[in-house]
Order: sequence, then structure tokens, then C-alpha cells
Amino acid sequence: MGKIVREGSELLTGGEVSSVPPHAVGLNEAITAENLDPRDTQGATTRKGRAQFGIDNGSGVAVDGVKAWTRDAGTDYVISRLATTFYHVSAVSWASIGIGGTSGEIFSAAPLNNVMVVVVDGLAPQTWSGVNLAALGGTPPAEAKYAAVYVSKMWLAGDDANPQTKTFSATNNPADYTTANDAGSITTQDGGGDSIRGLTATRQSLLTFYRNFVDVLTGDSPFDFREDRLINRGLVSKTGYVSAGEVAFFASDDAIYAVAGRALSDITGQKFRKTYLDIADKSKISLGIKGDLLLVVDYGADKAYALDYKRGVWASWTGQSWKVMDTANDQTFYAGHDGGSTTQIWKLDTTTLDGSTAITAKWRTPDLSMGWPDSTKTFAAVKVHAKPGLGTTTLSYYKNGLSTGSSTDVTFASTGGHAWAGRSGQSAIKGQQIGLQMQWSGAGTMYGWAIYGQVVTDDGEIPND
Repeated sequence: MGKIVREGSELLTGGEVSSVPPHAVGLNEAITAENLDPRDTQGATTRKGRAQFGIDNGSGVAVDGVKAWTRDAGTDYVISRLATTFYHVSAVSWASIGIGGTSGEIFSAAPLNNVMVVVVDGLAPQTWSGVNLAALGGTPPAEAKYAAVYVSKMWLAGDDANPQTKTFSATNNPADYTTANDAGSITTQDGGGDSIRGLTATRQSLLTFYRNFVDVLTGDSPFDFREDRLINRGLVSKTGYVSAGEVAFFASDDAIYAVAGRALSDITGQKFRKTYLDIADKSKISLGIKGDLLLVVDYGADKAYALDYKRGVWASWTGQSWKVMDTANDQTFYAGHDGGSTTQIWKLDTTTLDGSTAITAKWRTPDLSMGWPDSTKTFAAVKVHAKPGLGTTTLSYYKNGLSTGSSTDVTFASTGGHAWAGRSGQSAIKGQQIGLQMQWSGAGTMYGWAIYGQVVTDDGEIPND
């Protein structure tokens, strides 16, 4: 009775999709794409892991900021903050460089003309040049929480006495705020009592974040600066924004938005909106960026969502509790935890392990109807196609969107250009929709899959099962 129908994909590069029902996910897409690298265009490839940078700090508190800096002499630095203490973190030590500000608040830092400006709630703006923090000269605002560099000027904001004002320095001089030298300030005129919650700059614009809206400033000098309302959506998290080169990203209540110049786009809507909306506490979202990889971390749930933002491909990453992140000029991707028994800085996207733990990857196919949604199918056989060397893979079987609890293991050849494996005789698995999850541990790439289902209704008949 019925006929054998094949459905499958030979290029698993569509990533995880949650914005459509599971039976409407594309064949090269996944209901679950876990611990995979969304940037890989060869197939479903295990993401890279992380390695600890330096040594433990025994305080066991959250990391309240991390900033990587390369001075023009070529010296690399990483600075961080725990409670009220600022540190220069190296491979061998956490060296205190200053104390001050409100305990537990996240600091912001930006370099200009070989000087790092460091700001945090409750502390007058500081500079750092490799030894200890020192007060920033040139009559800056009495307090600042946010710092960014745009058109070679240092921009500061977050003074509690002037919560809608951002101050900018003279060109290429972060310690000169003299109006006669083209320094100055801009105050939002229609903020309605909303306070500035963040600053970030791209090559084309400066973004000012409020809780309920975002403003965008463009222009090359005080004579042609222009600031406008970008969107009546605001920043949902203190750590929910990041920029690199031409583009910036920020987390709002309803979406992650990308900004290039004055152009705005919602990058969650097409494939990932449901997952984003389901994040329980969006105040614990942090964003990090490395090349084409945008990492959206829900550190309240120890989970991240990785996006190749140029291709629009998503994957879920487990075991990710990064409260703060920053990327160095050499593309080393640093991150700090939201607490723990010890305090550590990590380098992400760098090794084949998460510390000493192997990474387990998963790919779950769509719920397949085999061209006849209302008819029962029998799971006749499955074949999977991998890059040689992929480890033992567990195939778990699904019917009508639920796991059957049945699974089998397959192995692959370690040499050659292609490796195939398969299983047949799964006739006990029957449903209107059938599907498969593939799971493996360690580095490797799954190229594709094929499921063979027997449609139990003959042509010309109405399903009565």
C-alpha cells in the first residue's frame, strides 16, 4: 500500500528557524541547530569553543566590563572591572589599576589618540595609558557612564545632573572640551524625561540609546552635525548594544535591530522572532561581535544565539553566560561571566573545546509531510551524509513533532571526500509528520540527510487513519 517518498537536503546551511511552524521550516533549515557555526557555508559544522585568558580571579563575582585595546606602539591590553576595582588582566595576573564608582556597574571605555578614556557610574571620567587610572583633564562632564569615539572626537554621556546631554571633545584630543576648539555638547530636546542608556558609533553615525527610543547623529563637525529620531524603540539591556565598522546592533523589547548609517533593519523577524520574544528576562541580554558573527547572549539562561548577520543564518549555543564581551583589533573575542565560584576572562570562538569539555552539536530536520500532510507515513529509512572524520552520530526519530524515544548510532569513514551512513527498518515509527535529529560530539561537518517515508494512502483514496 502507498509509495516510498524521499525528502532531504544536501546543503545544511539554513540554520535554526523559529518564526514559522515546524512543518514549514525549509529542507536546508532546522528546528534545532545547536552548537553549530552559522558562518560555515559547507554544512552543519560544530562551532568553535573557548579558552581561558590568563588566570582565575578568586573573587567569584560578575565581570562588570571588558575592554581590549591595542596602543599605537603595538602593545595589547585587556582591562576589566569587578565590584569597584579596575584591573589590567594579563596572561599571568589581575593587576589593580584603580578603584572607584558604584559597585557592580558596568564601565565603558574608548580609545582616542593613544589614550583610553574610562567611565562608570559614580566616578569622574578617567584615563588609562598602561599604568594606573588618572582623572581626565580638560573640564569634561563631572560624571559619565558611556564613552564612544565618532569623527575623531570623544563623546561622553550619562551625567546624572544632565541625563539627556552628550558632550564631545576637540578633534583627536580626549582631554580638551573647550568650545573654542570645536568641542561642545548636544542635549535632546524631546526626551520626555528619558535618560541616555548607552552610546555607540559606526564609521557613519553615532547612536544614542534611551529606554524608549534611539537617536542617530551624522555629520563630520559641529557645523554640520544632525541628530534625528531613528526609531521609537529603545534599549532593553545595559549590555544590549555593540558596533563594528559600518554597522551597529541593539536589543529592544521586540527585536534585535541593525543600523548602518541612518538605515535600520529588524534582523530577528524573518527567522528568529519567536525565539527572541520568548527570552524571559531581556534585561540580561548582551551583544558581542566578531567579523560576521553577532552573538546575542541571554546570560540569565546561560544560552546564546549566534547569527551570521550578512547571511541571516542563526544557531543556538549552550553554556553561554557572558555578561560582557569585546573584540580586539586582532579579532580575539573576549568575554566575562555573570558570576561563578571564580572570576575568569575567556577567549571565545578559538578552540575545539569549551575549556576541557567537548562540544555536542545537534541538527533537527523539519517535520516532514512527504507531500501528503493528512496521510500517515511509515519511517522506512534514513541516510546521512557527512564530511569524513565526523564522530559517532546519534539519530533520534520523531513523529508528529515529538520524540519517539527511539535512536540509533551511525559511524562514518575517516578518509575520502564523502562519508555516508544510514539505517532502515524503522517501520514502527508512523505519523502524519516524521523527522530526525542528528547529534554528534566534537569537531566535524554534517553535509546532508535523506528520509524515506512510505505514504500509506494510495493515490485516489482519502486518508482514514
